[in-house]
Amino acid sequence: MDDAKILDRDAYLEGLQEQFPDVKAYGEDDWDWTWADEGYQFLESCDFGMAELSFQRLIVARPKDPDGFEGLALVYQALGIRAQALVLINEAVRLAEIHVEEDRLDEDALAEMREEQQRIQDMPDRPARTMSSDLDDDDDDDGDEAGW
Repeated sequence: MDDAKILDRDAYLEGLQEQFPDVKAYGEDDWDWTWADEGYQFLESCDFGMAELSFQRLIVARPKDPDGFEGLALVYQALGIRAQALVLINEAVRLAEIHVEEDRLDEDALAEMREEQQRIQDMPDRPARTMSSDLDDDDDDDGDEAGW
């Protein structure tokens, strides 16, 4: 992925908010952490579609927290979709760095996330998608590798 391509975070969040209108950012609901747990369980059982939905909901519920972005990156990493995984893990690391500065996350968690970021950066690109839900809906081959 070209380093100049970065996540249009606001547009991505708007799209997810439209997809999940019932989920409110930082609402008084504990479902967000349930989505994290479920997302990792689905990921471990290779149910990538459900893992993707869980982490997307978590991103809507907690858009300033790295957990949903990291989890979704791991889904795309498992599927070999490097471009999306890299954009998401970069956002997760950015948010995690803020949390470390605010003393809301420890350095070890950030270090683990950076290791995952490196593994994703080192992944080979795979052109084929293995899921029906795909971030890159435009088939115009404009070089928009990440689809955002």
